[in-house]
Amino acid sequence: MFRHPDHRLLLVSVASSQIGLQIAYFSVSIIAVVVLDLSEAQIGVLNAMDQIALVIFGLLVGAWVDRVRRRPIIVVSEALRALLMLSVPIAWAFDALTAWQMYAVMFLLGLVSVCFDVAQGSYIPMLIDNDRLTGANSHMQGIRSASDTGGPLVAGPLVTLLTAPVAVAVAVAGFAVSAFSVWRIRFQETEPVRSATPNLRGEIAQGIRFLLLKDPIIRTVALSSAWCNLSIGAFQAMLVVFLIRDTGQSTAVVGLILAGSGVGGVLGAMLVGKISQQFGMGRTALVALALSGPGMAVVALSGPGWGAVVAFLGQVLFIASIVVFNVNVVSYRQAVTPDAIQGRVNATQRVITWGSMAVGSILGGFAGEAAGARTVLLIAAGMLFAGCLALLKTPIRTLTELPEEGTGLVEVK
Repeated sequence: MFRHPDHRLLLVSVASSQIGLQIAYFSVSIIAVVVLDLSEAQIGVLNAMDQIALVIFGLLVGAWVDRVRRRPIIVVSEALRALLMLSVPIAWAFDALTAWQMYAVMFLLGLVSVCFDVAQGSYIPMLIDNDRLTGANSHMQGIRSASDTGGPLVAGPLVTLLTAPVAVAVAVAGFAVSAFSVWRIRFQETEPVRSATPNLRGEIAQGIRFLLLKDPIIRTVALSSAWCNLSIGAFQAMLVVFLIRDTGQSTAVVGLILAGSGVGGVLGAMLVGKISQQFGMGRTALVALALSGPGMAVVALSGPGWGAVVAFLGQVLFIASIVVFNVNVVSYRQAVTPDAIQGRVNATQRVITWGSMAVGSILGGFAGEAAGARTVLLIAAGMLFAGCLALLKTPIRTLTELPEEGTGLVEVK
Protein backbone atom coordinates (compact mmCIF):
# COMPACT_ATOMS: atom_id res chain seq x y z
CA MET A 1 0.00 0.00 0.00
CA PHE A 2 2.86 2.40 0.79
CA ARG A 3 4.17 2.11 -2.80
CA HIS A 4 1.21 3.94 -4.33
CA PRO A 5 1.55 7.76 -4.03
CA ASP A 6 -2.19 8.30 -3.54
CA HIS A 7 -2.26 5.71 -0.79
CA ARG A 8 0.70 7.36 0.94
CA LEU A 9 -1.08 10.71 0.85
CA LEU A 10 -4.18 9.08 2.33
CA LEU A 11 -2.13 7.66 5.18
CA VAL A 12 -0.51 11.06 5.85
CA SER A 13 -3.98 12.58 5.98
CA VAL A 14 -5.24 9.93 8.39
CA ALA A 15 -2.24 10.37 10.70
CA SER A 16 -2.18 14.17 10.82
CA SER A 17 -5.96 14.46 11.15
CA GLN A 18 -6.03 11.97 13.99
CA ILE A 19 -3.21 13.70 15.87
CA GLY A 20 -5.05 17.00 15.55
CA LEU A 21 -8.29 15.43 16.73
CA GLN A 22 -6.65 13.71 19.70
CA ILE A 23 -4.97 16.94 20.84
CA ALA A 24 -8.26 18.80 20.43
CA TYR A 25 -10.35 16.27 22.40
CA PHE A 26 -7.75 15.88 25.15
CA SER A 27 -7.49 19.64 25.57
CA VAL A 28 -11.28 20.04 25.63
CA SER A 29 -11.49 17.40 28.39
CA ILE A 30 -8.87 19.25 30.47
CA ILE A 31 -10.66 22.57 29.88
CA ALA A 32 -13.90 21.03 31.14
CA VAL A 33 -12.36 19.47 34.27
CA VAL A 34 -9.66 22.00 35.24
CA VAL A 35 -10.32 25.37 33.56
CA LEU A 36 -14.13 25.55 33.68
CA ASP A 37 -14.55 23.09 36.61
CA LEU A 38 -17.70 21.54 35.17
CA SER A 39 -19.67 18.92 37.08
CA GLU A 40 -19.72 15.26 36.04
CA ALA A 41 -23.17 15.70 34.49
CA GLN A 42 -22.04 18.75 32.50
CA ILE A 43 -18.95 16.88 31.30
CA GLY A 44 -21.13 13.97 30.18
CA VAL A 45 -23.29 16.34 28.13
CA LEU A 46 -20.19 18.05 26.68
CA ASN A 47 -18.80 14.69 25.58
CA ALA A 48 -22.10 13.87 23.93
CA MET A 49 -22.46 17.09 21.91
CA ASP A 50 -20.47 15.96 18.86
CA GLN A 51 -22.31 12.64 18.84
CA ILE A 52 -25.69 14.40 19.09
CA ALA A 53 -24.81 16.35 15.94
CA LEU A 54 -24.18 13.09 14.13
CA VAL A 55 -27.51 11.63 15.23
CA ILE A 56 -29.41 14.71 14.04
CA PHE A 57 -27.68 15.17 10.69
CA GLY A 58 -26.02 11.83 9.96
CA LEU A 59 -28.64 10.35 7.63
CA LEU A 60 -28.96 13.59 5.68
CA VAL A 61 -25.18 13.81 5.30
CA GLY A 62 -25.05 10.21 4.07
CA ALA A 63 -27.57 10.90 1.32
CA TRP A 64 -25.76 14.13 0.36
CA VAL A 65 -22.33 12.46 0.22
CA ASP A 66 -23.64 9.85 -2.25
CA ARG A 67 -24.74 12.67 -4.59
CA VAL A 68 -21.37 14.44 -4.86
CA ARG A 69 -17.64 13.72 -5.08
CA ARG A 70 -16.09 12.79 -1.75
CA ARG A 71 -12.62 14.36 -1.88
CA PRO A 72 -13.77 18.04 -1.79
CA ILE A 73 -15.93 17.25 1.25
CA ILE A 74 -12.90 15.84 3.09
CA VAL A 75 -10.75 18.90 2.32
CA VAL A 76 -13.39 21.49 3.30
CA SER A 77 -14.29 19.57 6.47
CA GLU A 78 -10.69 19.65 7.67
CA ALA A 79 -10.49 23.41 7.07
CA LEU A 80 -13.68 23.97 9.07
CA ARG A 81 -12.43 21.83 11.96
CA ALA A 82 -9.29 23.97 12.10
CA LEU A 83 -11.36 27.18 12.30
CA LEU A 84 -13.57 25.79 15.06
CA MET A 85 -10.56 24.88 17.18
CA LEU A 86 -9.06 28.35 16.71
CA SER A 87 -12.12 29.91 18.32
CA VAL A 88 -11.23 28.38 21.71
CA PRO A 89 -7.84 30.07 22.36
CA ILE A 90 -9.17 33.32 20.89
CA ALA A 91 -12.08 33.37 23.35
CA TRP A 92 -9.76 32.38 26.22
CA ALA A 93 -7.34 35.21 25.35
CA PHE A 94 -10.19 37.70 25.76
CA ASP A 95 -11.38 36.02 28.99
CA ALA A 96 -14.63 35.08 27.27
CA LEU A 97 -14.40 31.27 27.24
CA THR A 98 -17.57 29.71 28.69
CA ALA A 99 -19.19 26.30 28.97
CA TRP A 100 -21.79 27.35 26.40
CA GLN A 101 -19.07 28.07 23.83
CA MET A 102 -17.52 24.66 24.48
CA TYR A 103 -20.91 23.03 23.97
CA ALA A 104 -21.29 24.90 20.66
CA VAL A 105 -17.76 24.07 19.50
CA MET A 106 -18.22 20.36 20.25
CA PHE A 107 -21.61 20.29 18.50
CA LEU A 108 -20.28 22.00 15.37
CA LEU A 109 -17.12 19.87 15.46
CA GLY A 110 -19.37 16.83 15.49
CA LEU A 111 -21.39 18.14 12.55
CA VAL A 112 -18.28 18.78 10.44
CA SER A 113 -16.78 15.46 11.52
CA VAL A 114 -19.90 13.65 10.31
CA CYS A 115 -19.26 15.04 6.84
CA PHE A 116 -15.56 14.16 7.05
CA ASP A 117 -16.02 10.62 8.38
CA VAL A 118 -18.82 9.63 6.01
CA ALA A 119 -16.97 11.04 3.00
CA GLN A 120 -13.68 9.40 3.97
CA GLY A 121 -15.35 6.05 4.72
CA SER A 122 -17.00 6.14 1.28
CA TYR A 123 -13.83 7.34 -0.48
CA ILE A 124 -11.52 4.58 0.78
CA PRO A 125 -13.23 1.60 -0.97
CA MET A 126 -13.26 3.64 -4.20
CA LEU A 127 -9.53 4.31 -3.93
CA ILE A 128 -8.54 0.79 -2.80
CA ASP A 129 -9.62 -2.54 -4.33
CA ASN A 130 -11.45 -5.16 -2.23
CA ASP A 131 -8.54 -7.60 -2.28
CA ARG A 132 -6.42 -5.00 -0.48
CA LEU A 133 -9.15 -3.49 1.66
CA THR A 134 -8.56 -5.42 4.90
CA GLY A 135 -4.82 -4.80 4.70
CA ALA A 136 -5.41 -1.12 3.94
CA ASN A 137 -7.82 -0.77 6.85
CA SER A 138 -5.34 -2.44 9.20
CA HIS A 139 -2.56 -0.11 7.95
CA MET A 140 -4.78 2.93 8.45
CA GLN A 141 -5.92 1.72 11.85
CA GLY A 142 -2.27 1.30 12.80
CA ILE A 143 -1.55 4.85 11.64
CA ARG A 144 -4.57 6.16 13.54
CA SER A 145 -3.48 4.29 16.65
CA ALA A 146 0.08 5.56 16.44
CA SER A 147 -1.45 9.02 16.16
CA ASP A 148 -3.63 8.25 19.16
CA THR A 149 -0.39 7.59 21.05
CA GLY A 150 1.31 10.74 19.82
CA GLY A 151 -1.73 12.98 20.35
CA PRO A 152 -2.11 12.57 24.14
CA LEU A 153 1.68 12.32 24.65
CA VAL A 154 2.07 15.70 22.94
CA ALA A 155 -1.09 17.17 24.44
CA GLY A 156 -0.18 16.40 28.07
CA PRO A 157 3.03 18.48 28.15
CA LEU A 158 1.43 21.12 25.90
CA VAL A 159 -1.42 21.60 28.35
CA THR A 160 1.08 21.80 31.23
CA LEU A 161 3.33 24.34 29.47
CA LEU A 162 0.85 26.37 27.43
CA THR A 163 -2.49 25.77 29.20
CA ALA A 164 -5.28 23.75 27.63
CA PRO A 165 -6.90 26.50 25.51
CA VAL A 166 -3.60 27.32 23.79
CA ALA A 167 -2.86 23.63 23.24
CA VAL A 168 -6.11 23.37 21.27
CA ALA A 169 -4.61 25.68 18.64
CA VAL A 170 -1.86 23.13 17.93
CA ALA A 171 -4.55 20.78 16.59
CA VAL A 172 -5.08 23.22 13.72
CA ALA A 173 -1.78 22.20 12.13
CA GLY A 174 -2.87 18.58 11.99
CA PHE A 175 -6.12 19.42 10.23
CA ALA A 176 -4.27 21.67 7.75
CA VAL A 177 -1.76 18.94 6.81
CA SER A 178 -4.59 16.46 6.36
CA ALA A 179 -6.52 18.80 4.05
CA PHE A 180 -3.42 19.49 1.94
CA SER A 181 -2.60 15.77 1.63
CA VAL A 182 -6.07 14.80 0.40
CA TRP A 183 -6.12 17.76 -1.99
CA ARG A 184 -2.94 16.38 -3.65
CA ILE A 185 -4.40 12.90 -4.33
CA ARG A 186 -4.53 12.38 -8.09
CA PHE A 187 -7.22 9.72 -8.23
CA GLN A 188 -10.19 11.11 -10.15
CA GLU A 189 -13.60 10.15 -8.86
CA THR A 190 -16.35 9.61 -11.35
CA GLU A 191 -19.23 12.03 -10.93
CA PRO A 192 -22.04 10.18 -9.07
CA VAL A 193 -25.13 9.41 -11.11
CA ARG A 194 -27.95 11.61 -9.89
CA SER A 195 -31.59 10.75 -10.17
CA ALA A 196 -33.67 12.97 -12.42
CA THR A 197 -36.24 13.11 -9.60
CA PRO A 198 -34.29 13.15 -6.30
CA ASN A 199 -36.10 11.56 -3.38
CA LEU A 200 -34.25 12.30 -0.15
CA ARG A 201 -36.49 10.17 2.04
CA GLY A 202 -36.25 7.23 -0.37
CA GLU A 203 -32.47 7.53 -0.64
CA ILE A 204 -32.07 7.55 3.15
CA ALA A 205 -34.40 4.56 3.44
CA GLN A 206 -32.29 2.66 0.91
CA GLY A 207 -29.22 2.95 3.15
CA ILE A 208 -31.20 1.89 6.22
CA ARG A 209 -32.68 -1.13 4.40
CA PHE A 210 -29.28 -2.27 3.18
CA LEU A 211 -27.76 -2.05 6.66
CA LEU A 212 -30.61 -3.73 8.53
CA LEU A 213 -32.15 -6.12 5.99
CA LYS A 214 -29.65 -7.05 3.27
CA ASP A 215 -27.01 -9.02 5.17
CA PRO A 216 -27.27 -10.80 8.55
CA ILE A 217 -23.68 -9.99 9.57
CA ILE A 218 -24.02 -6.27 8.86
CA ARG A 219 -27.33 -6.22 10.73
CA THR A 220 -25.86 -8.12 13.69
CA VAL A 221 -22.91 -5.76 13.97
CA ALA A 222 -25.12 -2.66 13.70
CA LEU A 223 -27.43 -3.75 16.52
CA SER A 224 -24.67 -5.02 18.80
CA SER A 225 -22.68 -1.84 18.23
CA ALA A 226 -25.54 0.18 19.70
CA TRP A 227 -25.24 -1.70 23.00
CA CYS A 228 -21.44 -1.74 23.07
CA ASN A 229 -21.13 1.96 22.28
CA LEU A 230 -23.57 2.77 25.07
CA SER A 231 -20.96 1.43 27.49
CA ILE A 232 -18.02 3.01 25.65
CA GLY A 233 -19.72 6.41 25.76
CA ALA A 234 -20.15 6.20 29.54
CA PHE A 235 -16.56 5.00 29.97
CA GLN A 236 -15.03 7.77 27.88
CA ALA A 237 -17.14 10.49 29.51
CA MET A 238 -15.89 9.60 33.00
CA LEU A 239 -12.33 8.44 32.20
CA VAL A 240 -10.53 11.80 32.54
CA VAL A 241 -12.73 12.70 35.53
CA PHE A 242 -11.75 9.43 37.22
CA LEU A 243 -8.04 9.82 36.50
CA ILE A 244 -7.78 13.44 37.67
CA ARG A 245 -10.33 13.69 40.50
CA ASP A 246 -10.39 10.11 41.85
CA THR A 247 -6.78 8.97 41.43
CA GLY A 248 -5.12 12.40 41.51
CA GLN A 249 -3.03 11.95 38.37
CA SER A 250 -1.51 15.05 36.71
CA THR A 251 -2.50 16.15 33.23
CA ALA A 252 0.84 14.91 31.87
CA VAL A 253 0.31 11.45 33.38
CA VAL A 254 -3.28 11.39 32.12
CA GLY A 255 -1.91 12.08 28.64
CA LEU A 256 0.46 9.13 29.05
CA ILE A 257 -2.38 6.85 30.15
CA LEU A 258 -4.56 7.89 27.23
CA ALA A 259 -1.61 7.21 24.94
CA GLY A 260 -2.17 3.57 25.86
CA SER A 261 -5.06 3.75 23.40
CA GLY A 262 -2.60 4.36 20.60
CA VAL A 263 -0.26 1.59 21.73
CA GLY A 264 -3.18 -0.82 21.90
CA GLY A 265 -4.41 0.32 18.51
CA VAL A 266 -1.02 -0.26 16.87
CA LEU A 267 -0.80 -3.68 18.51
CA GLY A 268 -4.28 -4.61 17.35
CA ALA A 269 -3.62 -3.40 13.81
CA MET A 270 -0.40 -5.43 13.66
CA LEU A 271 -2.08 -8.63 14.84
CA VAL A 272 -5.49 -8.50 13.17
CA GLY A 273 -4.40 -9.76 9.73
CA LYS A 274 -2.46 -12.82 10.89
CA ILE A 275 -4.92 -13.83 13.59
CA SER A 276 -7.94 -13.42 11.31
CA GLN A 277 -6.30 -15.43 8.56
CA GLN A 278 -5.59 -18.29 10.93
CA PHE A 279 -8.83 -18.40 12.93
CA GLY A 280 -11.34 -16.66 10.65
CA MET A 281 -12.53 -13.06 10.68
CA GLY A 282 -15.73 -13.75 12.63
CA ARG A 283 -14.23 -15.81 15.44
CA THR A 284 -11.35 -13.36 15.80
CA ALA A 285 -13.77 -10.44 16.06
CA LEU A 286 -15.81 -12.20 18.76
CA VAL A 287 -12.81 -13.11 20.92
CA ALA A 288 -11.43 -9.58 20.58
CA LEU A 289 -14.72 -8.06 21.71
CA ALA A 290 -14.77 -10.45 24.69
CA LEU A 291 -11.39 -9.08 25.85
CA SER A 292 -12.34 -5.41 25.57
CA GLY A 293 -14.60 -5.40 28.66
CA PRO A 294 -11.91 -6.80 30.99
CA GLY A 295 -9.55 -4.15 29.63
CA MET A 296 -12.01 -1.47 30.75
CA ALA A 297 -12.26 -3.11 34.18
CA VAL A 298 -8.47 -3.01 34.63
CA VAL A 299 -8.53 0.77 34.07
CA ALA A 300 -11.36 1.17 36.59
CA LEU A 301 -9.45 -0.78 39.25
CA SER A 302 -6.32 1.37 38.98
CA GLY A 303 -5.29 3.75 41.75
CA PRO A 304 -3.07 6.77 42.40
CA GLY A 305 0.68 6.98 41.78
CA TRP A 306 1.98 3.86 40.08
CA GLY A 307 -1.61 2.84 39.45
CA ALA A 308 -1.12 4.84 36.26
CA VAL A 309 0.80 1.83 34.88
CA VAL A 310 -2.21 -0.41 35.54
CA ALA A 311 -4.52 2.08 33.84
CA PHE A 312 -2.15 2.29 30.87
CA LEU A 313 -2.10 -1.51 30.44
CA GLY A 314 -5.88 -1.64 30.72
CA GLN A 315 -6.18 0.96 27.96
CA VAL A 316 -3.83 -1.09 25.77
CA LEU A 317 -5.94 -4.24 26.17
CA PHE A 318 -9.25 -2.43 25.73
CA ILE A 319 -8.31 -0.56 22.56
CA ALA A 320 -6.29 -3.40 20.97
CA SER A 321 -9.35 -5.63 21.27
CA ILE A 322 -11.73 -3.01 19.88
CA VAL A 323 -9.41 -2.35 16.92
CA VAL A 324 -9.27 -6.04 15.97
CA PHE A 325 -13.06 -6.23 16.13
CA ASN A 326 -13.60 -3.01 14.17
CA VAL A 327 -11.09 -3.70 11.38
CA ASN A 328 -12.79 -6.99 10.56
CA VAL A 329 -16.40 -5.84 10.69
CA VAL A 330 -15.78 -2.50 8.93
CA SER A 331 -13.82 -4.22 6.15
CA TYR A 332 -16.69 -6.64 5.64
CA ARG A 333 -19.27 -3.85 5.49
CA GLN A 334 -17.21 -1.82 3.01
CA ALA A 335 -16.59 -4.88 0.83
CA VAL A 336 -20.23 -5.90 0.42
CA THR A 337 -21.70 -2.39 0.11
CA PRO A 338 -22.00 -1.00 -3.45
CA ASP A 339 -20.11 2.26 -4.03
CA ALA A 340 -23.30 4.09 -4.94
CA ILE A 341 -24.70 3.78 -1.40
CA GLN A 342 -21.49 3.72 0.68
CA GLY A 343 -22.25 7.17 2.13
CA ARG A 344 -25.76 6.29 3.26
CA VAL A 345 -24.76 2.93 4.74
CA ASN A 346 -21.76 4.46 6.55
CA ALA A 347 -23.92 7.28 7.87
CA THR A 348 -26.66 4.92 9.06
CA GLN A 349 -24.11 2.79 10.90
CA ARG A 350 -22.60 5.88 12.51
CA VAL A 351 -25.99 7.23 13.58
CA ILE A 352 -26.71 3.94 15.35
CA THR A 353 -23.33 3.60 17.03
CA TRP A 354 -22.59 7.24 17.83
CA GLY A 355 -26.17 7.88 18.87
CA SER A 356 -25.90 5.18 21.49
CA MET A 357 -22.50 6.58 22.50
CA ALA A 358 -24.09 10.00 23.05
CA VAL A 359 -26.74 8.46 25.28
CA GLY A 360 -24.02 6.58 27.13
CA SER A 361 -22.02 9.79 27.68
CA ILE A 362 -25.01 11.63 29.13
CA LEU A 363 -26.12 8.70 31.33
CA GLY A 364 -22.54 8.12 32.40
CA GLY A 365 -22.18 11.76 33.45
CA PHE A 366 -25.31 11.75 35.60
CA ALA A 367 -24.43 8.31 37.03
CA GLY A 368 -20.93 9.55 37.80
CA GLU A 369 -22.33 12.50 39.72
CA ALA A 370 -24.58 10.18 41.74
CA ALA A 371 -22.38 7.11 42.26
CA GLY A 372 -18.83 8.14 41.34
CA ALA A 373 -16.72 7.86 38.21
CA ARG A 374 -15.10 4.53 39.18
CA THR A 375 -18.52 2.88 39.56
CA VAL A 376 -19.48 4.07 36.08
CA LEU A 377 -16.30 2.60 34.58
CA LEU A 378 -16.94 -0.79 36.19
CA ILE A 379 -20.57 -0.86 35.03
CA ALA A 380 -19.45 0.05 31.51
CA ALA A 381 -16.93 -2.81 31.52
CA GLY A 382 -19.63 -5.30 32.48
CA MET A 383 -21.99 -4.00 29.80
CA LEU A 384 -19.32 -4.31 27.09
CA PHE A 385 -18.56 -7.91 28.02
CA ALA A 386 -22.30 -8.72 28.01
CA GLY A 387 -22.46 -7.35 24.45
CA CYS A 388 -19.99 -10.01 23.36
CA LEU A 389 -22.05 -12.80 24.94
CA ALA A 390 -25.08 -11.66 22.95
CA LEU A 391 -23.16 -12.19 19.69
CA LEU A 392 -22.05 -15.78 20.29
CA LYS A 393 -24.95 -17.41 18.42
CA THR A 394 -25.22 -14.86 15.62
CA PRO A 395 -24.09 -15.27 11.97
CA ILE A 396 -20.88 -13.33 12.55
CA ARG A 397 -19.17 -16.46 13.89
CA THR A 398 -19.48 -18.04 10.42
CA LEU A 399 -17.53 -15.27 8.69
CA THR A 400 -14.21 -16.57 7.36
CA GLU A 401 -12.97 -14.00 4.83
CA LEU A 402 -14.04 -11.02 2.76
CA PRO A 403 -16.46 -11.83 -0.07
CA GLU A 404 -16.66 -10.11 -3.42
CA GLU A 405 -18.76 -6.95 -3.49
CA GLY A 406 -22.44 -7.64 -3.00
CA THR A 407 -22.10 -11.41 -2.46
CA GLY A 408 -22.78 -11.18 1.26
CA LEU A 409 -22.18 -13.90 3.81
CA VAL A 410 -19.37 -16.43 3.38
CA GLU A 411 -20.25 -19.65 5.19
CA VAL A 412 -17.74 -21.87 6.95
CA LYS A 413 -17.08 -24.92 4.78
